[in-house]
Order: sequence, then structure tokens, then C-alpha cells
Amino acid sequence: MNKLYNMGSTTPDETEPLLNETDTGPTYSPLSNDDDILSSDGSFLKDEFDSDDDEDDEEEMKEKRKQRLKETGGWIGYLNDFRIFLPFMIPRNDVKVQICIIISLLSIAGRRVLNILVPYQLGIIADKLLLGGSPPYRDLCIWLGYSILNSYSGLMMITELAVVPIQQFSQRQVTNAAFKHVLSLSMDFHSERDSAEVMKALEQGGALTKLLKTIVCDSLPTVVDLVIAVGILYWKFDIYLSIAMMVAFTLFLALEIFTSRWKVEPRRKYAHAERQETKVMHQAIQGWTTVSYFNMFSFERKRFGKTVNTKLAADWKLTVIGLVLQGAVELIIPLTFFTLTAMAIRNIAQGRSKPGDFTFLVQYWDYLIWPLTWLTHEYREIMSNLIDAERLLALLQTKPTVMDREGAKSIKSVEGHVRFDNVQFAYDDRKTTIKDLNLSARPGQTIALVGATGAGKSTVSKLLLRFYDISGGNITIDEHDIRDMTLDSLRSVIGVVPQDPLLFNGTILENLRYARYTATFQDIIAACRAAAIHDRILSFPDGYKTRVGEQGVKLSGGEVQRLAVARVILKDPSILILDEATSAIDTHTESNIQRALDAFKNKRKRTSFVIAHRLSTIVGADQILVFDEGRIVERGTHKELVRLGGVYERLWSKQTSTHSS
Repeated sequence: MNKLYNMGSTTPDETEPLLNETDTGPTYSPLSNDDDILSSDGSFLKDEFDSDDDEDDEEEMKEKRKQRLKETGGWIGYLNDFRIFLPFMIPRNDVKVQICIIISLLSIAGRRVLNILVPYQLGIIADKLLLGGSPPYRDLCIWLGYSILNSYSGLMMITELAVVPIQQFSQRQVTNAAFKHVLSLSMDFHSERDSAEVMKALEQGGALTKLLKTIVCDSLPTVVDLVIAVGILYWKFDIYLSIAMMVAFTLFLALEIFTSRWKVEPRRKYAHAERQETKVMHQAIQGWTTVSYFNMFSFERKRFGKTVNTKLAADWKLTVIGLVLQGAVELIIPLTFFTLTAMAIRNIAQGRSKPGDFTFLVQYWDYLIWPLTWLTHEYREIMSNLIDAERLLALLQTKPTVMDREGAKSIKSVEGHVRFDNVQFAYDDRKTTIKDLNLSARPGQTIALVGATGAGKSTVSKLLLRFYDISGGNITIDEHDIRDMTLDSLRSVIGVVPQDPLLFNGTILENLRYARYTATFQDIIAACRAAAIHDRILSFPDGYKTRVGEQGVKLSGGEVQRLAVARVILKDPSILILDEATSAIDTHTESNIQRALDAFKNKRKRTSFVIAHRLSTIVGADQILVFDEGRIVERGTHKELVRLGGVYERLWSKQTSTHSS
């Protein structure tokens, strides 16, 4: 404990100049042309600055799918993983959705029948007209009824209306379950994963419902129609027409799928260019202040212009390739129709079929060809939605590393006895972060934690909140092991004022009420008075209804921090953690807040842990713990540590001499 540590020494990096002259990387002259530091697509030089996370992510998902297909032995095993979604898709207790499922299935089945009845009825009309006699108005009315029933005025509209509640039910269930799951994941997940990537995965609940709708309502019915068509043509004509139809459809689908691969690379380049355009636009708008500081408006205009040109060039290439391939593939459609009608005419001429059968074939072809041309589009959409759904699947398969133990108790209130006994912890196996930590705090005591950056101070608060589980020892509150408490009850008795508080993009009142949504306006005012922010809020034109902007950008750092203090006062916890709570506040306001915090702590004899860089804020602490490399190297009161003449005394002398000068 008496060992001296040079905590104020500089690291090798700190002695290096900010712009290292020996750096062998590329250098750019401020006077050089903007084009010199732009790549052809308008981005910064790719090797140095640019990365396409979206593209890499999609390629990674495709590679993972290939690997999973090998591991599971094919598509059946691969799709078996998606069973995790079934509990959210089946409406066990929702009668309305169950009825909608029955209606949609009956409507889909009914349309398969009507796809045959409508052209069949038209054939009857044609035959009667050729035979002469009275006009077949009755048959025409039957045809009209079938046609209306088979259109968007009939079963198609009923199907679409019935599918909407089913989709909404599935998307609501999946999205809510995924959001709940993400919130339950541990700190290690949230600190390691890009939040944009997580949100992208959460948004894929819609992709899953689209996937199911495309398969059940579009693709499968089309396949059923094609299978039925082979049998119908055999019944109405002969085996040769049936075989011709089957060969033509198979050839069409095979060519569509085969040629679609030729469009993959142009489509990828277009998607990359589109993302690059959005990225450049977002960076310039979000960083407008920085752009202004360096007067880089001309550079940003050229940079954005290049991304637009690159995207348009990629779009032109994709469009041309798409049109040429589509034209080549769709040449099969009129050739097939010509072949079928020629064979049908031969049958009619030979007396094996009736003239009305030709009319039947023409309209039946119309019913078949439209879904057929969309089937390949649906194939690509299924593959795309499958990739999107894989992101959500991977998210739901992620397990939290910290969770409630079986039989964990919900502790409603605590006095605030906190103990760390021989606590060990490491963020990874390569280096231990906390070593043999022992500390004890009684209700009403203030424990201060000081030390260099990375010494382990903030880790102590994270372990107390159980953001991570310790690898050794015990942490107890009122003699309850925190691992035997539910996470909800543990965190409900602890309040935190972080060094960098986050405010949501709402009003001041909404941000304050987040601490306790049942709080009255008078409770909120009292908390703000205690945090020395009430008068400042009233000076704003909209008072407590002032919008703070994204992450509180419209407020100063001191105002944000005082609101964070008011918020924790409103929560009224038994245990308080202050992580550099007054670091962005002037000395006068700091003293006011310190008095308010002291009164707040003493009101209920709160146990307080103060992580401090400014040592003047912890002079009155009951115990000061000095950390270095995860160990407590000194402990005692302010006076005891100053007399000790160790690490704390040097830090104190340095700060007081700086303030004096």
C-alpha cells in the first residue's frame, strides 16, 4: 500500500508529435486538388479511409449460409434453424388472426379453381356461339361472376385483406420479442456490436413476414397452378400440349434463375454506389460544423457529385444488362404461346378438340403467364428476405452472458450494505482487470475511487450493477449475493450519474420523467432545484417542454450533467454511483451540486460510490480507494492519504498547485 507509483508519467504515445513526421503513410497537401484524395466513386482513398460494412456484412451472411448448408446437410436442415420463429408466428390465442388464416387459405384455394373455371366458361360461350341458336347470355353472366370473383373485386381483395392482420400479428410478435431479447443481452454484446448493425437486424421482422407471404400467397400457388396446367392441357387437348407446356415453363424458370446470376455483380456495384452516396451525404450533413471549421464545402460538393455520377453509371449498366437479359428470356413466352396455339389449332382441325377449347387456352394462358413472370422475381425476393431474416435469426440465437439465476429473488428495498470479497474479473482471458478487490461500505458512507485511466474504477461500478459477472469472489448487498437477486430488482436500487450522460431526443420533462414515470411535476421541480438546474430551465423559452435535441446536443455539457443529477435524485435509489458527475460543471455550480448531493445522500443514509478525477470533490469521503492496474494500492480518508505521502498525495499536490497557479 505504501508503494509509490508514478501515475502521472507519460506514455511513449504521448511524447510523439500529433503529426508524426516519420509516418510513411500518404500525405496530402492542403493546397492539392480535391480530386487527389478522392477515389473514382467520390469516397476517400479506399485503402486508408473507406470500408463498406454493409457489403461485407451481406457477403459474410452468404458465406455463413453456405457453411450452414454444408453443416446441416442441405436446405431442410438449414431451414430447420428458422423454427425459432414459429412460436411468434402461430396465433394460439388470437381468434381474429386464426379466422384470417382460414379465410386467406380458402381464398387462395378458391382462386386456383377459378383460374380454370373462368377460361372454361369462356370456352363454353365460344362453342355455343359457333353452334348458333339463342345467345348464351346466361353463360356470359356466369363467366362475369367467375371473373369478378377471381379479380381484386373478389377473392384477391379478400386474400389481401385477410393477410394484413396475419402479417401485422407476426411482425408485432417477432419485432417485440427481438427487441426484448436485445435489451436482455449483456453489456459485452452491446459494447462489442455496432448499434446500427443491431438495429438493422431488429428491422428484419418485416422481412420475415414478407418471406412467408411471398412463399405462401404467391410462389406456392403459382407452382400449384403450373402443375395443374399440365394436367388440364392433357385433359383438354393431348399429352403433347401438356409436355410442351411443362418443357417451356421449366426452360423459362431455368433461364431466369441462370441469367439472374449475371446481374449479381452489376447489382452489387449499384448497391455499393448507392450506399456510398448516402454515406457521403450523411457525413457532410452530420459533420456540417467540422466542414465549416475547415471550409471544405467545395470538397464535399465534388465528393458528393462523384458519388452521384458513380451511382448513375452503375444504374445505367444494371438497367441495360437487365433489359437485354429480360428481353432474351421473355422471348420464350410468345414462342411458347405460338407453339401451344399451333398445336391446339391442329387438334381442332383434326376434330380432337372443340373451337371453344382454343378460347379456353388463350384466357388460361393469361392467368398463367403473369404469375410465371413474377415467380423468378419472387425467387430473388425470397433469397434477399432470407438473408435479412438470417440477421434476425443470428440475433435471437445470441445468448446473454449475464442473466437471472434460477430462483433469483426480487429484493424490493435495501439498506445499502455493500461488500466486495476477493473479487476477480477480466474482460478477456489475456489480462485480469480487477484483482483481489476487497471493500466494504455501510449505509450513508461515501466511498471514493481514484486512479489513472484504465485502473479499474469504472469497472467496479459495472460489476456492482452486474453488467458483467465476476470470475471469482463475491459481491453482496445487505448480505445478498447480487447473483441471487433478479437483475430488475438489483438495478432498481442503484442510481448512476455517468460521466457522459445520454439524453433522449425529447423534452426536458420527458427525459427527467424517464427516471420515474409516476413522478409528479412538483417532484420533478424539487429534483431540479436540488441539482441547481431549475432556474436555468425556466430561462428557456419553452421551459420544461424545451426539446434537448439528439443526445442533448442543444444543451451545454454542464446542463446535461445537471439534468443527469436531477434524474438520479428523482429515482431516489438506496445506492448511488457518481462517475465524474461534476466534471463538466464550473466551480460555483459544482459546489451547489455537491451540497445538494450531500443532502440527498444523507436524507436516507445512501451508500455512495464516487469515481472522481477532481480530488476536491471527494475530500469529505469516508473512504478513498486508490486504484492501479486493477488493485487497491492505497485506502483511507483524505487526511490519512495526504499524510501517507504516496500516490494520492502526489495527485493532490499536483492538482492543488495547478489550481493555485
